[in-house]
Amino acid sequence: MLRNHDNPTPGQGYGNRKMSEDMKDVAAEITAIFTEREVRLFLGPRPGKKSLDTLAGLNLTHCCTLLSEREDVQPIRRICQKLGCAWVWLPIEGGRLDVLRQTDIAAHLQSLIESVASEPEPRIYFHCSAGIHRTGFFVYLLLRMRGYDRDEAFEVLTKLRPVTAEQVGEERLDLADEMLAGLYST
Repeated sequence: MLRNHDNPTPGQGYGNRKMSEDMKDVAAEITAIFTEREVRLFLGPRPGKKSLDTLAGLNLTHCCTLLSEREDVQPIRRICQKLGCAWVWLPIEGGRLDVLRQTDIAAHLQSLIESVASEPEPRIYFHCSAGIHRTGFFVYLLLRMRGYDRDEAFEVLTKLRPVTAEQVGEERLDLADEMLAGLYST
C-alpha cells in the first residue's frame, strides 16, 4: 500500500530566526529517531523501471525524492506503489548553493520525520536525479544532525555511496555545516 506523504510548498530559506528554532526542534527529533531505532539509509539515482528489482531487494519502507516538480516525479510515485513503500517528496529545485540556501530544509526534515514516525525500522532510499548533489547534501545534513562530526559524517556518506561522497562538493558540505552552526548559535 502506498503511504503518500505530500509536504507543504517550500517557504523561506533557513536564514531567519524562526527557521533556526524550527531546525533545533527537528534536529532533536532526528537524533531521537536515529538513536532509538535501526534506521537504514540507501542512496542512488532517480529510480526507474530498470532499477525496480534492485530496489525491491532493499525492502524499503520509504523512498525520499529530492526532485523538483518540473522533473516529472509522478513515475516515482508509481514505482513506490509497486514497491509497497511510502513516497516522501521533498522538492528541491536543484543542487546549486543558492537554491539549497533558499530551500525550507526544516520543513523538508519535518516532513521526513512525520513520514517515518510510525516505522520501527525505517529503510529509506534517498535520491535526486543522479543521486549526487541534493542527495549528498541532504543525507550529510541528516548525519550531522544525528551527531556525527564532519569527518564521521563524510565517512558514513562514503560507505553509503562512494560516488556521492566523491562528487557532492565541499561547498555543499560547508553549507550544511553552516546551517548547523546557525542552528546552535541562536
